[in-house]
Amino acid sequence: MASFDILSSYYKVDKKDPRAWLYNLILGGTSGTIAVTLTYPTDLIRRRMQLVGMEGQHKYNGMFDCGIKIYQHEGFVGLWKGLVPCYVKVVPAMAIMFWCNEKLKLLFNVHE
Repeated sequence: MASFDILSSYYKVDKKDPRAWLYNLILGGTSGTIAVTLTYPTDLIRRRMQLVGMEGQHKYNGMFDCGIKIYQHEGFVGLWKGLVPCYVKVVPAMAIMFWCNEKLKLLFNVHE
């Protein structure tokens, strides 16, 4: 939500513009991309921690140990391993969510 609000304040979308829906889709997809890129390492660590104990998986002594081991074995880029498939899921979902949010604000006459 923060990235959408920041982008919306920078790129003012006139709600009366017939293409406002398109701008909201683009801003929503972009803000989703920003958010998932910044938070992806924590999600990766969470998923790796959930796999602890399964055969063939590393053993971790907490989230910091997990992050350090990912960095040691896979490098800095390893913290973003699997990000592209995540984009395929997140970008359209966030675009539609923010578009719906803006549409409902218009429908219910909610002003910021």
